[in-house]
Amino acid sequence: MKKNDRKGKKDNEKAGKANYTATAALGTFGIIAAAIMLITATNLIFPFWHNPIDGLLMFIAMNAVSMLMLALSIWLTFVYLRDYLELRSKFTFGILMAVVSFMLFAITSMPLLHWFLGIYGRMGMFSMVPYVFATISLAILAWVSSR
Repeated sequence: MKKNDRKGKKDNEKAGKANYTATAALGTFGIIAAAIMLITATNLIFPFWHNPIDGLLMFIAMNAVSMLMLALSIWLTFVYLRDYLELRSKFTFGILMAVVSFMLFAITSMPLLHWFLGIYGRMGMFSMVPYVFATISLAILAWVSSR
């Protein structure tokens, strides 16, 4: 009878993992659908700007979002560096490196920095750098999550 109990527990654990996987997959698709709807609604509410005043408002809004992202990244860097110094775990170090990479993304994607350096609106290497940092962050998070 004990053998059957163990087999039943293993079957229940497998069924539970399958339910979590299915729920995670549905949740992921739900989040993607919500993001697409949010982007579509934003474009309908705030159509593309054409006159210079609207362009200035977009410039200010993009800087505000970049600065908020930078502030959050600095705070998270402090939090995870403190945790890493206490715990010395690979997981915390990986999260710390991802946050630092997101901080570099925030800095390099700031339109005010592009304008200050005289490269605003130009396509080239500097316009790709923020995406490189975001990709590095996601790669680090994927690596940490797979361990």
